[in-house]
Amino acid sequence: MIQLTDLSQSDHPHFAKDLFESAFPDEERPPFGALKNRNKSKFHFMVATNETDDGDEPIGILSYWTFEDFVYIEHFAIDEDLRNQGLGKAVFLNFLSQQTQQVVLEVEHPHDEISDHRIEFYASMGLFKNPQDYLQPSYHGDQVTVPMIVMSKYELDDDEFDEIREILYKEVYKCKPSNMR
Repeated sequence: MIQLTDLSQSDHPHFAKDLFESAFPDEERPPFGALKNRNKSKFHFMVATNETDDGDEPIGILSYWTFEDFVYIEHFAIDEDLRNQGLGKAVFLNFLSQQTQQVVLEVEHPHDEISDHRIEFYASMGLFKNPQDYLQPSYHGDQVTVPMIVMSKYELDDDEFDEIREILYKEVYKCKPSNMR
């Protein structure tokens, strides 16, 4: 059985740190140690486990933010050795089924087989690829941005997209939205 446990209550913090740092390039993640300084009422870092005969096996991580009108999935990864076994889909659908409001996430533009697969993975679970241009701000205080695609549970019109982008820039990336357009 798949379970999501808050990192602070997980028996697998080293697994979570190692996966977080290996699955995401520096420009697409904050330093792991900085996560503890985030708003605890909005930010959640979960460790996904699969219950086996040998106990709960860590299989992945999922970090997300809860806002008034939407949930933002910031990072999601399954251990590289366990990919392509349906575990990622099971974890993601488990999480998605618990969300009654809009869910959004960022994905890299397709540029190789992995990025193509990632977009197909989320689309296969019903997420929409929104057409609006989006730049992921830097996590490191420099001006480097990463062009991304915003995918969502329900398709976003331009006003909804702008509102979500402004909240993400302010709350997650701590930057001024006007500096990113």
